[in-house]
Amino acid sequence: MKKIALLVCALAMVASPVAAQGSAGVGAGKGTGSGSGGEQTKTTSTTTEKSSSTDPWARFVTTLTNVQIEVTLTDQLGTQTPEKKTVSMIVASRNWGKVRSSATVMPPGEAPYAVQLNVDARPLVSLDGPIQVELTLEYAPIRTGADPKDKRPTGINQSQTVILQSGKPLIVAQAADPVSDRKVVVEVKATILK
Repeated sequence: MKKIALLVCALAMVASPVAAQGSAGVGAGKGTGSGSGGEQTKTTSTTTEKSSSTDPWARFVTTLTNVQIEVTLTDQLGTQTPEKKTVSMIVASRNWGKVRSSATVMPPGEAPYAVQLNVDARPLVSLDGPIQVELTLEYAPIRTGADPKDKRPTGINQSQTVILQSGKPLIVAQAADPVSDRKVVVEVKATILK
């Protein structure tokens, strides 16, 4: 019996360090799990950095900034003196400005028709200085020539995005009339107001 009791004690002593190692292993396992959580945080942080760097608004100023937009149309038929029309507006950066100008013309013996000059513009001031301008223009003028096509010239409808330097005008479009030798030149200037 004594031999059996000694054998059981010896086995218990041998099993005790193994059990201790097992519990140490569990502890280490928890530590590894904790480390894994740390890596997850790092990944989340990296993901956040990536998403902010791909934010399309990140390259534009967020401070309140006004921009003056001037759109000048030069409308010329053949060798006649060109007619100039200018639309001007002040718009806050990252916001839309809209100007609507229209009328109905009723020529004698003809059906009435609309003449209009509509401009929509949205300036976005970049952190580097240039201004991105989203522009939509609708132009239907009136003419008083002897030729019927001069009385009701072709209208123009255009939409575009351009990059401008503050205070410097840029010709952004030149449209040709499909039924005459008329041409319309569109020039845009954007100026950051201090």
